[in-house]
Amino acid sequence: MNKNKLLIFIIAGLLVSNILLVVFMMKGRPHGGHGPDHRPMPRETIIERLHFDANQVKRYDTLIKKHRSDINGYQETLMSLKNNLYTNLKSKTDKPTIYFSIDAIAKVQSEIEHVHYAHFEDIKALCKPDQLGDFNKLAEELARLFAPPPPPKKHD
Repeated sequence: MNKNKLLIFIIAGLLVSNILLVVFMMKGRPHGGHGPDHRPMPRETIIERLHFDANQVKRYDTLIKKHRSDINGYQETLMSLKNNLYTNLKSKTDKPTIYFSIDAIAKVQSEIEHVHYAHFEDIKALCKPDQLGDFNKLAEELARLFAPPPPPKKHD
């Protein structure tokens, strides 16, 4: 085999391996609903578990937009407070200032939980009487269903 054929063979092999790598990475993404770590989106979980009809889905989508808007505002405030808190690490800051910052973060986190709770009360209000049993079952699992995903396992 001459050098040109060998180079063409190596380049073709690298090209195929790159294509396979891209395909593997795209299929492995949880966003697409594939892979072992896939978790359904909260919207789909609620709609499926509560058996919402088209009108309920439309009203629910309106609730989602409001909820996201409310939460985003609190999340921005929370990030700002946390940045201010951890900036104090650069210099010697008195304990009362640190405690005040942590209390402010806790207050915002409390407000976030109030918004979440009110959101689920609004969802419950969308339910028809025959869906309330399903809502009550869902309510028992809400903290687990909508908790952040666990961190990926480290492979040693």
